[in-house]
Amino acid sequence: MKHFLLIISIISFLSGNSQINNIAEKLGYDKDAKLLIIHGDDIGVSHSVNIASFEGFKNDAITSGSIMIPSPWVKEVAEFHKDNPTYDLGLHLTLTAEWKNYKWNGVMSSNEISSLLNEENEFYDNTMDVALNADPEEVRKEIQAQIDYSKLIGLNPTHIDTHMGSLAVNNDLWKVYIEVGHKNKLVSMVTKTRSLNLFDEGFPMPEYIVPVNDIYMLYPGADREFLEAAVGENIANTLMVNDIYKYDDWYKLYSSKIKSLSPGLNVFLLHLGYDNEELKGVTIDHPEYGARWRQLDFEVFNSKEIKELINEENIKLVTWGEIRDIIYGD
Repeated sequence: MKHFLLIISIISFLSGNSQINNIAEKLGYDKDAKLLIIHGDDIGVSHSVNIASFEGFKNDAITSGSIMIPSPWVKEVAEFHKDNPTYDLGLHLTLTAEWKNYKWNGVMSSNEISSLLNEENEFYDNTMDVALNADPEEVRKEIQAQIDYSKLIGLNPTHIDTHMGSLAVNNDLWKVYIEVGHKNKLVSMVTKTRSLNLFDEGFPMPEYIVPVNDIYMLYPGADREFLEAAVGENIANTLMVNDIYKYDDWYKLYSSKIKSLSPGLNVFLLHLGYDNEELKGVTIDHPEYGARWRQLDFEVFNSKEIKELINEENIKLVTWGEIRDIIYGD
């Protein structure tokens, strides 16, 4: 099956635009400023992802990143943070292990979180099993343990988000996610679409939440109409025929979205890594978000051209840490 690309645009449907304008002004910008967090996902999952993400921070290619605490290379991230404490790092709260031959389980003992584990004592490889099986109170224990462990190894997280959206699969887990973030004075990344679907009369959106206006990431499986709208018919034909990820196509996808950013808080979700043997092994049989995919994310956002474009569009780069300071104080 061919895989096509688009950038998912999670568009604002709520009437709470004043919250977006308010955070812009509190950060010192005009109320209609275009704010952007360039966010590196999955830090800690492998050495390749780590070193590409570290380089992204040093090159100002990303302004933020989030760490998968249960994954095997997390202590390397703690060492990086020790030497570079000013970079904005949060936690990519993890309840799944999706790779074919590369697995992990929770920070908590398995007997404490049995509803989160499969028969091999590993996290499920998909979010449907999380939705069907996860006990919300076991989820609460595990994500709190991930936060606690991050601090134990010397990290100072600014925010939380949810790996594969596993904490957004139902209202019960979503409530746990929001409550745990607030308890720990961490910004919980929330999109406007999830605000519509997961906050309700029983659990309305708290005033301390600053929802993201738009969030963009490359995503497999786009149909032809969306692909053509994003990159044009010729590039769409190339992708559909060859199913090969190329730099020029990647750049055009991202640059078109940079040019169309709306005022408010926006996020680009990147997956950085080097196309080397380690990452090819980790992501085997999974070209989506695989080694080539992550190499291209790295190359585009480390390029001079993309940085110049962001500057030309008068986009203001911000961090989760700055937003946390607004919400919870220094």
